[in-house]
Amino acid sequence: MEFQTFFDIYMRPRSRELLKRDGIEFRYAAASLLIACSKSDMDEDPKERAVIRDILKVTFDISDRTIDRLLEFADTASEEEYLGEINSLINEQFSERDKRFILEKLWCVTHADGRIADEELEFLHRVAGDINMTSEDVETARILSQHSIN
Repeated sequence: MEFQTFFDIYMRPRSRELLKRDGIEFRYAAASLLIACSKSDMDEDPKERAVIRDILKVTFDISDRTIDRLLEFADTASEEEYLGEINSLINEQFSERDKRFILEKLWCVTHADGRIADEELEFLHRVAGDINMTSEDVETARILSQHSIN
């Protein structure tokens, strides 16, 4: 299934209300950004994929089968051409609290392989800018991620 069709079916919100973390739209958007972050340094480390699976399982309490489906879609949706649409969805339909939550989880992915590449930092700051978050929000998320899933 091509991205736009999948996005329209599973991710495009049905209302203008903010998305809730237990909603499928929220899960797919989060998974897509987490995968994109892991690919941003052109070295998709297995430790990063393991952290992404842990985040999705623990945070969203979802089954491995559903995680596999989320990750399969997210691999496609994380491509550069789709990130603008996903970031736009997040900016418009995620609360400020949930945007900060996403930034924190992105930091968890960047820390997973034990090093933070310049490309990963650029990715984090670009996403933050796209979702109207500040450099201060990025730094706060970094600090909070030290106490999250790793």
